[in-house]
Amino acid sequence: MGDLLLRILEKHQGRFVSGEEIGRRMGTSRAAVWKQVGTLRRRGYGIEGARGAGYRLLGRPDVIEEADVLSRLSSRSFWNTFLFFPVTDSTNSRAAEAAERGATHGTIVCADAQTGGRGRFDRRWESPPGVNLYLSLLLRPPVDPRRAPQLTLVTAVALAKAVEDVAGIPSRLKWPNDLYLEGKKAAGILAEMSTDADRLRHVVIGVGLNVNAETHHFPENLRKTATSLRLATGRAFRRAEVLARVLDRFAESYREFLAGGFAPLLPEWNRRSLLAGKRVMVRCPDGDVRGTAAGVDEAGMLLFRRDGAKGEERLSGGEVLEVGE
Repeated sequence: MGDLLLRILEKHQGRFVSGEEIGRRMGTSRAAVWKQVGTLRRRGYGIEGARGAGYRLLGRPDVIEEADVLSRLSSRSFWNTFLFFPVTDSTNSRAAEAAERGATHGTIVCADAQTGGRGRFDRRWESPPGVNLYLSLLLRPPVDPRRAPQLTLVTAVALAKAVEDVAGIPSRLKWPNDLYLEGKKAAGILAEMSTDADRLRHVVIGVGLNVNAETHHFPENLRKTATSLRLATGRAFRRAEVLARVLDRFAESYREFLAGGFAPLLPEWNRRSLLAGKRVMVRCPDGDVRGTAAGVDEAGMLLFRRDGAKGEERLSGGEVLEVGE
């Protein structure tokens, strides 16, 4: 009932709607409408009531609610379960636990805040409440375990498309898992998988996307290198809308991946690449090496030419520490 009332008020874009008209559309009495208005006000929605005019929506809290997110999806059939936590240590941990309990492919785990959000190499991911997106996607892909790492890049392409859809600004991708806006990091991806001897049991893909964070939300040491959609565009975003777009774009990219591997998505990656043709330093198992990044191949590996080497090598892992011209 509350969701239906919200849709009616939102459709009128801040104009008054009479209680009688709302009741007719909801199939209920004016007294029941008044009760639902009170419930929404307690949830933080700004609803003005005026005698003889009815009700109008003045504002709504930036909350992430299952019904709101699912109602915005074009890919509803792809997603099976939505788990939301006001606060948790890590959505990846919660998704992995759900997987062990038998949760299905297409489970979404989302939190308003994390106390132990993490990125690659166990780095902390800052996760303040009420401003950003912290989510993990539980997948059970029917692919060889050796192909599973490509899902990090698949997710990055989907995330870039979603950000460009809602924010209208270009994004850049830093191999293998970071999204940049205007030269600063706005998102990171952490994929973790569970395998048997020769079978992929599940993959958990964690995404941290800075949406409405402002400078004071970042620790002092990150303020020059981190950004958000709000800082990059100068306007705020509804997190439920951004999340729905991310989920739709991921479902689209995942289907392309199952049909043809990473190859169909490679052009989308390459045109957003932050590294192609750049001088870089890469931290590899055998130490830090310098050279030139030549791009990414169809397997999602970084094409890299070390200084002094005659040919290119393909890096399946590592961390790019510096990017030059």
